[in-house]
Amino acid sequence: MLKLAVKKNINNKTAKTKLTNTDEYVVVDYPKNLETITSRHYSVRIGASDCTGVDISVNDQPWQPCRHAAGYWWFDWNNFQPATHQLVARMHKRNGEYLISKRRRCKAA
Repeated sequence: MLKLAVKKNINNKTAKTKLTNTDEYVVVDYPKNLETITSRHYSVRIGASDCTGVDISVNDQPWQPCRHAAGYWWFDWNNFQPATHQLVARMHKRNGEYLISKRRRCKAA
């Protein structure tokens, strides 16, 4: 997998982007992008490489821990309002750093 890394240079105040090859990943598997959720209770599925934990942020709110089961990380989501929501996952790497997923949007009916 490729990971996008941004390195900031203080001298010229421009961001340089560098692609690095890595086997580390974290991705919101379900719901799919722009999927409509019709249930009031939903389990978000997150795939991640070897890590010590995963958190999720819904609509840029504080990070909430996920549970590990059956090879995936899960977040039991309920009592959400009908609207479009944004989900972002964060993986705790073994060296203490984090890896952030791409933003996933879904609709609740």
